[in-house]
Amino acid sequence: MASFLDKFADKVNSISNKVVEKTTNGTENIRLSNSIKDEERQINNDYIAIGKKYIELFGNSPAPEFAEFINDIKKREVLINEYRNKIKQNKGKVNCQNCGAEIDTTAAFCDKCGTKNPVAEQIAREKAEAEAKAAAEAAAKAQAQAQAQAQAAAAQAAATQEQVNAVMNNPSAPQPENNNAENNNNKVFCKNCGNEIVNGNIFCTNCGTRISE
Repeated sequence: MASFLDKFADKVNSISNKVVEKTTNGTENIRLSNSIKDEERQINNDYIAIGKKYIELFGNSPAPEFAEFINDIKKREVLINEYRNKIKQNKGKVNCQNCGAEIDTTAAFCDKCGTKNPVAEQIAREKAEAEAKAAAEAAAKAQAQAQAQAQAAAAQAAATQEQVNAVMNNPSAPQPENNNAENNNNKVFCKNCGNEIVNGNIFCTNCGTRISE
């Protein structure tokens, strides 16, 4: 019995030792993997530093095999600056062209160095142009409406005069159809020229004929 227990204990200890060893190895592997990532990250940083230093020293006259990369970097830097400026514009901010301080887009002058802000000047000019254009369009629209109303009124007056002349020249001819009896009953026309008379007027304002005795 004692021999069996001893063997069992040895087996348990052996398994425990293997588990501990495996755990230790696993922890060590994780540590080593993290170390590898750190070293790789540092290598990438060194590559970037080398590239920046090369551009700094030879960016204006790079070797042919590097020219494509450098041109691509410059194009992307331009885009980045455009995106940053757009963000500032959306926030209502702009950088002073003299000192670089961030100021309001609508500020006429920089509050740090007093330099004139051309962006604010451009915004004011565009606003004035837009307002002038809107006013001109509104005036043109009003004029067109007035002309259309005047033409419609003239056409209506001509049609009415033609009907009145036809009745006066041929009293036996049928009277023009009255599309609105209630309105026509309230209208009075001059017996001489056929002009419509405003209710209550004694004389025709067109020919001077007396309307009522």
